[in-house]
Amino acid sequence: MSSSTLPDLLAALAIPQEFSRFDKLTDEQILARLITWKNGVGTNLTTLRDLLATRHGIQSLPVDEQADIAASVAAFDGPGEWITDDASSLALPILDPLTEPHIPPLVLTRILTHYLKPAFSANPHPRLNLQTGRKLPQPADTQDAYEGQVWKTRIGTGNVLGWCLRNIETSTYESIWHLILPPVMTYLDDFEAPYKLRGVQLVSDLLPHVPPELLKRTGVDGLLFTSLSGTFNHLRDPFTPDLIRAAVPTTLHLIDLISPPSPAPLPPTSGFPSQGRTIVKSGSFPANPATRYEHLSTLLGSSLIGTVFLYAYADPEAILAATDMLPLVLVHIGIGAARWLKALIPQLTHALLPPAVPFPTQPLDVDLRLKVSSLRALCTCIETCAPRMYLWKCNIIDATGRAWASAMDIEYEGHTQLADQRGASSLVLEYKNLLRMTCVKLAEACPSIIQKEYQQLIAFDSALFDGLVGRSSSATTDK
Repeated sequence: MSSSTLPDLLAALAIPQEFSRFDKLTDEQILARLITWKNGVGTNLTTLRDLLATRHGIQSLPVDEQADIAASVAAFDGPGEWITDDASSLALPILDPLTEPHIPPLVLTRILTHYLKPAFSANPHPRLNLQTGRKLPQPADTQDAYEGQVWKTRIGTGNVLGWCLRNIETSTYESIWHLILPPVMTYLDDFEAPYKLRGVQLVSDLLPHVPPELLKRTGVDGLLFTSLSGTFNHLRDPFTPDLIRAAVPTTLHLIDLISPPSPAPLPPTSGFPSQGRTIVKSGSFPANPATRYEHLSTLLGSSLIGTVFLYAYADPEAILAATDMLPLVLVHIGIGAARWLKALIPQLTHALLPPAVPFPTQPLDVDLRLKVSSLRALCTCIETCAPRMYLWKCNIIDATGRAWASAMDIEYEGHTQLADQRGASSLVLEYKNLLRMTCVKLAEACPSIIQKEYQQLIAFDSALFDGLVGRSSSATTDK
């Protein structure tokens, strides 16, 4: 490959800076120029792929050229306004030889040193030692970390960083930790929701391969947890629902990594009863149940209940996102969630009831999706906190009974046509099935309600409520 051809192709693939404010552009000439460039990306990637084929692939090139190509092409492996539908499919065949099985350390180091580090050096993270990647005991006395932000004008850096994170060998993290962590934390702690969302996604790319001991030894485990918890404060933003849906599973992954569940006890041996012995893998650090419960409590109690549910009550999409994520958290925390039943049960049952005053800005499909999501979370809550359900059985029966009665009206009053238009008819069916399932789960947790409360419902209106609780008795008996 001639030295003139490669620079020309890489220059043609350089993403115009105007894409950083693409959604705010109104100049027709600039928009036309960007669209023309975007449409030409596929041709340039195809040309680059063909040229690499004539030189036996990217791995036959010098390290510096491999890094230059990877940094340019990886910008098209991920989200972005500059990416066409075929860009990723054309970019991956160029990059794949470098990731079999992992990015060569020399290539990786050059990308991080010559491409990513200069973009972020103007805005050092105040809580990191940039030479070691360790957490500083106190925030550094630096200028405003948000001033300038040159890295936001380097379009595609998030995709390049994500590609690196997904393809780093675990043993390589030690040597490049000080290069990889600052840009990740810069994204995660940014004040703008789109960049913060990208930061959460980058942490999700980081966690599968990073050694847990490295996170704990450098103090980054707590730093990541604090920053991820801060994402729930970005309310009343169009990206809030996406942030919630990304932050919850990423936070749970981090918790599982730095404070894994307590291992199961060994079975007793003949003649010698088990004395609380546990299976501990060689080379692993001991689990700390208190730390794990504290982190899970912060996620459930402070982030979801104390922030989203409390302050985003007027944003149905944010409430829906938080409710969608509840089952994941409840399964992780288990019976410990009983501490928040006073907040969870009213929150989940209230969503099932028709509003006293209609909410004109909330579409029917959003309301129905929230009801379905609330029932899924309620079923999980009943299962994980079954020993405490006897305190809440009346609240749940009252809400499900009212919801079942109002569910019959969804098919009428013009709602059927709306459901058909939006493809929500299957959601209506799932809603009714989940109402029945909730009654079954509650009967499993509190068997006495089958002969008492459920019979009272049937006696009140057997034609209406037999479809709701009539099968609960047989379902629990069969089990």
